[in-house]
Amino acid sequence: MTEAWPWVTLVLLGAFHGVNPAMGWLFAVGLGLQERRRAAVLRSLVPIALGHAASITAVVAVVAAAWAVIDPGAVRLVAGGVIVAFGAYRLARGWRHRARVGMRSTPMGVV
Repeated sequence: MTEAWPWVTLVLLGAFHGVNPAMGWLFAVGLGLQERRRAAVLRSLVPIALGHAASITAVVAVVAAAWAVIDPGAVRLVAGGVIVAFGAYRLARGWRHRARVGMRSTPMGVV
């Protein structure tokens, strides 16, 4: 099981990413509602997919470069520390969203 847990975690994070309304698909739907056309939603999926692929590529490149020059255990420790510190910061500060009424978006705005 120790070899499977990273893959299980990856699958669960991917599922969360896919159903989380804060991700790009919400903006695609918003754009479709704004223009009142299904084609607007479908058109916006291309920049979302390209932006997602570019983001994954950038993260993989940074992690691969870090692992080439730094001990992987240290990379994991630092990454975990950053995530925990950010979570503690958000918990202490509170999660506040600024309400933006009348948001207008363009197909490139969904990236």
